[in-house]
Amino acid sequence: MTTHLLKRILILTANPRQTNRLRLDEEVREIDDALRRARHRDQLELVQRWAVTPREMQRAILEVSPQIVHFSGHGVGDQGLALEDETG
Repeated sequence: MTTHLLKRILILTANPRQTNRLRLDEEVREIDDALRRARHRDQLELVQRWAVTPREMQRAILEVSPQIVHFSGHGVGDQGLALEDETG
């Protein structure tokens, strides 16, 4: 008998106020739709966290324990990802 383990996918999004507006809601919806049509969709769980700060990103990864992390947002070159702060 084969046991299938649940694969948890964590989507983290951030679109800080001083950055160009991204269509993050549409991107996440497309990912969700694709996963719902996947052959092994019963083995996948999609967890979303929006407008993440560095602390929220770390907390989400620790709480969710995902096998896959997908970040949608802006990068700032060698400085890394552009995340939210308490004021957006």
